[in-house]
Amino acid sequence: MGTSHHWRGYATFMIAVILAVLILPFFAPHDPHTVQFLYRLKPPSFDYPLGTDAMGRCVLSRLLYGARLTTASAMAVVVCASLIGSLIGAIAGMVGGVLDRAMMRFCEGMSVFPALAVCMIIAGTLGLGLKAVIIALMCVHWTDYARVVRNAVIVERSKPYVMAAVALGARRHRIAVRHILPNIIGPLLTLSAYSMSWAILAFAGLSFLGLGVEPGTPEWGLMIAESRNYLRDYPRLVLAPGLTIAAFVVAVNLLGDMLGDRFRVRQINYLH
Repeated sequence: MGTSHHWRGYATFMIAVILAVLILPFFAPHDPHTVQFLYRLKPPSFDYPLGTDAMGRCVLSRLLYGARLTTASAMAVVVCASLIGSLIGAIAGMVGGVLDRAMMRFCEGMSVFPALAVCMIIAGTLGLGLKAVIIALMCVHWTDYARVVRNAVIVERSKPYVMAAVALGARRHRIAVRHILPNIIGPLLTLSAYSMSWAILAFAGLSFLGLGVEPGTPEWGLMIAESRNYLRDYPRLVLAPGLTIAAFVVAVNLLGDMLGDRFRVRQINYLH
């Protein structure tokens, strides 16, 4: 019971944090796009709690708007990649045979190439923009879900409840959706939490390299790229988005650990 309450409390806290990230930009003290050269590189003050950048824009306002942009984009990547990868993995696991081997060899071939390098190629081909970044990250990340779901489906297929459903004449797609999917949702949620942190880091990395969002967009990775020339004299310009990325990634990874522990405990209790 203690573990259950602890997990629920942490999940509630994370949901509250995500909602705050999506809502707080409405309470930003300034417009994140407004350029004021008379206020450039202003130190932290009451009007500008984190100071201003080299263009005179409010750093705090850009952080808040960047949180919403980065979080929403990472969620879009995770949802699209999980849907595509889960569908391919479920088909491969349920059908088996030549189709299974062909799909898995393709996934392994995609996984050989460094994910960030493939993202750079795709994003560079499609051009700058949020849509290009989401497509690039989705194209390299669906393979993780395909492998996890395929392996989980193969394990579940050999269990008595699936064999009973087959004996009763249930179709494959009904078995997959009504019987197998609810029993593999735990690993999927855990993988999704880790995928969220990966997507945030990759999104910020592409923006830092100039292959992400358009210049001037309030995004954490782009904020670091725009401020790296002022690192020695004004380290706060880089530390603010950098520490924000680190804190958010650590929080999401902790949520993934909590989910993993929770579902492992449930599985052990079920076996006992």
